[in-house]
Amino acid sequence: MNRYEFIDVAKGIGILMVVWAHILLVGVSHSVIYAFHMPLFFFISGLLFNKEKYFSLVHFIKQRTKRLFVPYLWYSIVTWCIWACFRYFRNDDVDSYLMPLLQTFIAQGSGAYIVHNSALWFIPCLFAVEVLYFLFSKFNEWITLMLSFAVAIVGCILINVYGDSYLFLLPWNLDAAFFALPFYSVANAIRRHVTLQRLIVMVTEYKIYSLFLTLGLCTLLLSLSVNYSECSMGSSSYECPLWIFFLRAFIGCFAVILFSILVSVFLSKIRLCKMLKWFGRNSLDVMCLHIPIKGFVIILVTYFLRASIDVQESVLYSGISFIITTFVMAPIIWGVNKYLRR
Repeated sequence: MNRYEFIDVAKGIGILMVVWAHILLVGVSHSVIYAFHMPLFFFISGLLFNKEKYFSLVHFIKQRTKRLFVPYLWYSIVTWCIWACFRYFRNDDVDSYLMPLLQTFIAQGSGAYIVHNSALWFIPCLFAVEVLYFLFSKFNEWITLMLSFAVAIVGCILINVYGDSYLFLLPWNLDAAFFALPFYSVANAIRRHVTLQRLIVMVTEYKIYSLFLTLGLCTLLLSLSVNYSECSMGSSSYECPLWIFFLRAFIGCFAVILFSILVSVFLSKIRLCKMLKWFGRNSLDVMCLHIPIKGFVIILVTYFLRASIDVQESVLYSGISFIITTFVMAPIIWGVNKYLRR
């Protein structure tokens, strides 16, 4: 299969945004990133889905289990051990050491359940989305699209009728999967009708128009982000109208994809682009590692810099923590790739 560089760039941008938004918890950048950062990953996954690669549903599940759940289980168990030891030796008041580990298999939401590594919620959710979409894709493409949006509408109804607490209890983050399906489905429709190669050609041919369109989308995204409350798919928290959630998330996805194509075509040789591609290729590892690492980094930054304010509310201290976190992750991921993924 051809490897499209803009996909790696887009994933790199997305995962670094995730790390930044999990370090700096306030401000405009946090609001903008939370407007679309997780839908972006479902959108990118939809761009990559190719049903012809799989003989059957069983074959598909086996392949995706190997790709997603093997690292998910390893990272969850390892980070749980670190979290449990850290809490124990600090004599923290912990309700249950066992429940977070069990949540690895139940997978209900993010921070309130998988407390040892909250970002892991995304992996079982992506798996659920892909299985649902694989089943829907047995129908023609228009029915597949309608089914995907119908599931999202069901999710909207459940939120309005039962409230967040009902959806938050669904296993494997199906509550988030309901809202993720339209992003996956629309992206896959683009792949099938336009093709990724044709998309690159179109953006390259009309680069000036593409640049201005990207700037326009970013401006609109900024406006919608500062004027409406944030949403968190991982915790099923939708504080703004749901049509705003979908609108600005799609805007963010299109803006990042357009920008990533422009960068990969015209700036592919610069170091920043190479860095983005590296983080994009290793985005799953970054997703699984950054929460525990940034937790320790923030503690160290607070101690050694004698921060008088909350590190996660300061752009300066958060910036320092972000740089250290990314530098610490890089050799760990290199080691995992070299010695554990031969």
